[in-house]
Amino acid sequence: MADNGSPLFNLIGGEVTMGKNDVTPKRNKPKILTKYEQFVVPRLKDIPIWVREGLTDEEIAKRLNIHIWTLGDYRRKHPKFAEALERPTKWETHVYPRLGEIQQWFQEGMNAEDIIVKLGIGKTTWYEYIDKHPMLAELVKWSRSVTISRVENSLLKAALGYEYEEIKTIVEEDKNGKKRTRIEKVKRHQPPNPTAMIFYLKNRAPNEWNDRREIIVDTKALEQQRKQLFLDMIEADVIEAEGELLEESVAVDDGFEEPDEDVQ
Repeated sequence: MADNGSPLFNLIGGEVTMGKNDVTPKRNKPKILTKYEQFVVPRLKDIPIWVREGLTDEEIAKRLNIHIWTLGDYRRKHPKFAEALERPTKWETHVYPRLGEIQQWFQEGMNAEDIIVKLGIGKTTWYEYIDKHPMLAELVKWSRSVTISRVENSLLKAALGYEYEEIKTIVEEDKNGKKRTRIEKVKRHQPPNPTAMIFYLKNRAPNEWNDRREIIVDTKALEQQRKQLFLDMIEADVIEAEGELLEESVAVDDGFEEPDEDVQ
């Protein structure tokens, strides 16, 4: 017969009892899932797709069956959720895919304000992207230089004059009423444009061709002249004063002696 500490069953009055040290198995309580785990985690892969489709935060919250405030709270608490909600910048959607078009627009002579309107971005955003993205800054700089070079070449061409070919299409009708087309090419000469010549020279050689002339004054030389003139004036005054004093000392008649004023 087993003792009290034995795990064996004891038969008492036909009933089966267990010993004192016998351990009864405990059942695990089911885990309670949060709303984030229930509604958000299973759809983390869908959220970036919704963002690319242009859904707003309110629309995404509705699809997740959560409140918009809850969405904001989850965004702060869960980095993976915040990353999934991250939206592409206008650089990625509006500017970068159209760099080739931007280059072409600049070469056609379009200004930055018109290009900004075509891209659908703000003026501040445009200049911010130029500062942040060197490829855009270089593209703008290069495109403008190409345009300026083309204009300069055209200006020089107009200033020097040039030859060109004029093409005329002539429709002729013979005696039988049949029409035939004849292309006539005539060489023309465009004489130099005086306005273009003046403009080009004033900008390319301003020192020789500008209307304004700068007068350079040598202040050091003028200062020396003023000093010399001052010294000459002082010397002239001294000579004149000595001459007047000499005349006063000899102004006495012969045989007469002026009385002393102090004598009574």
